[in-house]
Amino acid sequence: MRKPRALREGDKVRVVAPAGVWDGARMDEGRALLESWGLRVEGPAAATPLRYMSASDAERARELEQAFMDEDVAAVFCARGGFGSARAAALLGPAFFAGMPAKLFVGFSDLSILLSRIVTEAGLVCFHGPMVAADLPAAGAEAARALRALMFGTDGWWDGSVASAWRAGKAEGALIGGCLSVLVTTLGTDYELETTGRVLFLEDVAERRYRIDRMLTHLKHAGKLDHLAGLVLGTMTDCDDGQGEVALEEIVMDIVGEFSYPVLFGLEAGHCSANLALPFGCRVSLDGETHRMDLLEAPLAG
Repeated sequence: MRKPRALREGDKVRVVAPAGVWDGARMDEGRALLESWGLRVEGPAAATPLRYMSASDAERARELEQAFMDEDVAAVFCARGGFGSARAAALLGPAFFAGMPAKLFVGFSDLSILLSRIVTEAGLVCFHGPMVAADLPAAGAEAARALRALMFGTDGWWDGSVASAWRAGKAEGALIGGCLSVLVTTLGTDYELETTGRVLFLEDVAERRYRIDRMLTHLKHAGKLDHLAGLVLGTMTDCDDGQGEVALEEIVMDIVGEFSYPVLFGLEAGHCSANLALPFGCRVSLDGETHRMDLLEAPLAG
């Protein structure tokens, strides 16, 4: 895997909006936080929304391409999720990803499709993490400190603790994944999620239990849960129908019970207040006894 370099004060970074319409006030707050780190922030481009998307497919694809191809841009931060990344990325095609320069890319939720394609097609480590006009403005001091430490290549940002081990064991593998309801939509496409030998991270928000069951069953029927190194779930905020963790555990373990890899629950990443940034493409270890996922390599180039 190729790795981007760490940011330095004075670096130019670009905010892009490959998905939903963003809120101006929240964008200003998120940009101000990045600027307080000594970064020069550009974007996103002003455009006329297309329904619930920030601009037309062609405009969103062009904005993403220009951000990556601009040699002066050190990092690309996403504005927010919603919907639209699949439509925009489809216009870029495999050649764009194959030629993608090694620079920081951060997003999650609907951006899970782009994260997966960057890891698989570009062979580049990217980051499942806070977005500029979404959760970044609401990030607490500790979450903001940790994200800055990661982006600038300093120590003390990682916290790989999880709440529970639903199946004990140890495993190692490259980390991949994202939002469950988004990743399921890649099945049957040219950019289908690749999971063999990997540690799969899944998270979501406000999904009914039967929908979680249906989506995980779909992944299983597609063979995506058969050959994992391990499975880690986020906090799955508001996905238990008010029944608690045990209700989700019953569903998950019913689906993956025949396999032997460790299954951990409660990593505070994704649609939750902490939203720990995860380096997709990096090798990690799982330990069901200590309830941890730890990095086995640095996520940024030395």
